[in-house]
Amino acid sequence: MRTRWNIFLTVTISAILFASVYSGCGDPEPGQEEETPAGLEEEVGEQDRITGRIIRPEHNSRFVVGEPVEIELDFDEEAPAPARLTLFVDGREMDAKTVSGTRLVWESGMTRTGNRRIRVRVEFENGITAQYSTRIVFTSDIEPANHSYRILNTYPHDINAFTQGLVYDGRHLYESTGQYGKSTLRRVDPETGDVLQSASLERDFFGEGLALLNDKLYQLTWKEGVGFIYEKDSFQLLGRFRFPTEGWGLTTDGEYLLKTDGSDNVYVYDTVNLSEVDRFQVYDMNGPVTGLNEMEYKEGLIYANVFDTEKIVIFERGTGRVRGWLDLSGILEEEHHHPGLDVMNGIAYNPHNGTFFVTGKNWPLLFEIEILKRE
Repeated sequence: MRTRWNIFLTVTISAILFASVYSGCGDPEPGQEEETPAGLEEEVGEQDRITGRIIRPEHNSRFVVGEPVEIELDFDEEAPAPARLTLFVDGREMDAKTVSGTRLVWESGMTRTGNRRIRVRVEFENGITAQYSTRIVFTSDIEPANHSYRILNTYPHDINAFTQGLVYDGRHLYESTGQYGKSTLRRVDPETGDVLQSASLERDFFGEGLALLNDKLYQLTWKEGVGFIYEKDSFQLLGRFRFPTEGWGLTTDGEYLLKTDGSDNVYVYDTVNLSEVDRFQVYDMNGPVTGLNEMEYKEGLIYANVFDTEKIVIFERGTGRVRGWLDLSGILEEEHHHPGLDVMNGIAYNPHNGTFFVTGKNWPLLFEIEILKRE
């Protein structure tokens, strides 16, 4: 009996050790990767561990998009000779030129900006496989254009609307307003500013970004981690969805929903089960652009309000590279300022003529503008 019990304990403990060693060795979901300290290999088993590290590039080294990345590894003296090196970037296998048993060169090409996880899988001649990782950062290779604008029309806007999201369907504006106890979803006549239809959120929800896709309105909340789905015409509540970060801005590229949380991140959600399927970061030549707020999509580019400014940043949907800036400082003249006035927020694209509607929180006016080419 004691022998069987010992065998049982041995098998159970081995299973637990096996699970603890191998759990988490797969690639995490997009945007959910665990931070791996620079130079430490991922465990492949206590008996198969080979001490090594990536010595170049150094952790958090900066590169410009398109710049080649040379990766060099170093192993202890007793390590067997490497037979094959395979490069992964953010969990995806990449084509890379093997220069030697310890060196790779990755022609980064049109890669994304921001933090990238570099992982090299090494297959040694004795059959052992080990993995080593680090992180690097890509900044944009584009000098952003400074755009100007022209006001085409000026319309009334509800001075009590704390604008957080704005969408135009070709006829009406749909607006999400914020503040606890005052948050709403609205249909608005853009020319008169009249609220044609309204639905109030519960008092413990703070309305945020808004997007329209396939006759459904998607509305974020700020800190509650809950989004609402409405039927466009009736405002009937069709469902809810959850997200782990704060909710700020929301737009759609016609297939996916894209969300901001006030950082430099843009989160990509599918519309089947409203789960995060991707994310990317927004960088210019100097570094990350934070404070990303309400957004609008147009032909591969995203136009986003930058929180606490009157600037709009324009960046690529796929790479996060900043293509331009639009400074709307002073668009609302002093004579229209009032004590309850807050920051600019709210941008909606008019596909009929390529213009944009812009306004702000508790602004008395809505502007239709044409964004002009680089100065």
